[in-house]
Amino acid sequence: MYLDTANLAEISQYLKYSWIDGVTTNPTLLRGEKKNRMVQINEILKIIGEKELFVQVSGNTTKEMIEDAESLIQHFGTKIILKIPADRIGFEAIEEIKREYPSTKILATAIFSVEQAYLAGLAGCEWIAPYINRMENQSLEAIEVMAKISTLYASQVIETKILGASFKNSSQVTNCLLAGAHDVTVPVSILDTILTNKLADDSIKVFNEHALEVQSY
Repeated sequence: MYLDTANLAEISQYLKYSWIDGVTTNPTLLRGEKKNRMVQINEILKIIGEKELFVQVSGNTTKEMIEDAESLIQHFGTKIILKIPADRIGFEAIEEIKREYPSTKILATAIFSVEQAYLAGLAGCEWIAPYINRMENQSLEAIEVMAKISTLYASQVIETKILGASFKNSSQVTNCLLAGAHDVTVPVSILDTILTNKLADDSIKVFNEHALEVQSY
């Protein structure tokens, strides 16, 4: 499981859990922190240590994407995993980056179809990120798409990992994992919902009350 945030306080708070494998960011999350991107990325790296950090490449053309990727690689090397949109110019950038910087890991992001996932696998991407809630908002069967990607990867022996993303509730997270995602990245709001279960809290409260009564006998 990964944290989908660029907020330093949130990262510091939740990294105490050993099952948090790293952090995913995107331009929108970084923009929300109102700091220089490179500075913020460096601060995140200081906090997470050896855990993984995903950073999205930006640009309106293949050339711009490659230039941005090269800037990130020059600053951070293999400390980060590049996120590159899975569209025509993105796939062109992936080809060039994989050729020039073979040790750089890439996640193909903004996955909305099995076909995109297939091309990302063929391109040698280490990860893909299907957008679950955004698919559902467009009346797409997100979990069915997830399951088909998982089946396709297995049948074609494609080693690309599936990182489920874009969630609005914990049920989407669970269903995504059951459909074959290797991992998920979730915002703190959803992680808090998972960690705070009212039924569990009510039961624990009763147990603690009874434990105090037993001690008084």
